[in-house]
Amino acid sequence: MSVPDVGRLDAETFGRVVLGPILAEFCLRLWLFERFLQGDKAVLLFCARGGLRLRLAYERFLDRTALPQRVPHADLMVSRLVAARTAFDPPSPGVLSELEREFSGQSMAEIAAALAQRDDLDLPPPWHAPFEAVTFIALLAGDEPGVVALHRAVAEQDGLFRAHLAACTGGRRHGVLVDTGLYGSTVRILQEGIPDRQWSGLQFARCNYKGLPTPHFARTFGLSVESDAYKPWEVRTSALRFWQLIEACLEPDLASVRTFTAGADGAAPRANLQVPGWESRVAPEQPGLFSGVLAAIDGLAPESLHRVPQDAARAWHQLKDAVVWPDAQAVATLSLGHRSRDFGRTELRAQFAGPGAASPLKQIRESLWREGAVIRTFPRGGRLALSLIELIYAGRALRSEMRALHRRER
Repeated sequence: MSVPDVGRLDAETFGRVVLGPILAEFCLRLWLFERFLQGDKAVLLFCARGGLRLRLAYERFLDRTALPQRVPHADLMVSRLVAARTAFDPPSPGVLSELEREFSGQSMAEIAAALAQRDDLDLPPPWHAPFEAVTFIALLAGDEPGVVALHRAVAEQDGLFRAHLAACTGGRRHGVLVDTGLYGSTVRILQEGIPDRQWSGLQFARCNYKGLPTPHFARTFGLSVESDAYKPWEVRTSALRFWQLIEACLEPDLASVRTFTAGADGAAPRANLQVPGWESRVAPEQPGLFSGVLAAIDGLAPESLHRVPQDAARAWHQLKDAVVWPDAQAVATLSLGHRSRDFGRTELRAQFAGPGAASPLKQIRESLWREGAVIRTFPRGGRLALSLIELIYAGRALRSEMRALHRRER
């Protein structure tokens, strides 16, 4: 079979030829993992937003390959913000770690506004200082009206989420979160906030890029990628060089989950994401990466199931070629829209830093896809720069491997 030049593919064809086989392999591995969940009172909870498309791809995969579904599936309206409310009073270690990382340099009043999804809390002056965990905990113990309103708003939203969770699980106590990745913050925080349930995570990729404690990694698995960094000799880790590509493919054009409203006549609460017709918007409306993925899965059949691993092995090499060694056409094909910062905020971040950066090198460092930024900035000499970048990452990965080896030998 001839292998197309990935640098010459449009977005939909790239999705079909490259990302489609990779996600078909993910679906196969997820189905194999379901065997261990039978009789475990488990339910696969596909997490908004990326998990919604993973469910669509997975269930279509099962249909095309005639593989049986072994455990129930449900869409879980959740986000790190929603999970943080379950472990807010008092804030758990996982919540504090996330807040410190996500809101570095921002005020505790801004954090409170994000958690409550209100901008009228009228908090006392100490709240307007930059976040500091010990101070934040102390301020939460205050009895000022704004602090009381914060607690009330968080508790109300948490109660609605727990009612939604109960409706999704149907009495099953083991929630298996299916999501894109990477660190698995939602799994960690839900373990802390709702410890009377059993939690696990099945992700496309697992990576501790945050450098935070990983108590949840014992029950969180990356079915396609497991690595804390890019390693040039492990082709699958190339996904970590441009993780936003995976997110852009799998996240539908729907809002991140921030709030819930009570359902009418005893119905389950509804999230802000669940606008009229939201289900139809999970599938792509226009040709693009994910429509290509679905086309690849639609081409499967029971008799072609054995080819999924070998097709994925080829596709992983093509993904690395496109992401780590892009040319100008690949950069054009894989250019994405702005990415959301999330965690209750609406600010967006551009894929490539704008010309306002102080220097071309700073533009590259501040871009979400550095290899793509190199080719954009240096169209002629970019290939040499990509080789230098690869050498740098190889050196970092080797040092990390050596340190890990020394720790194991002690």
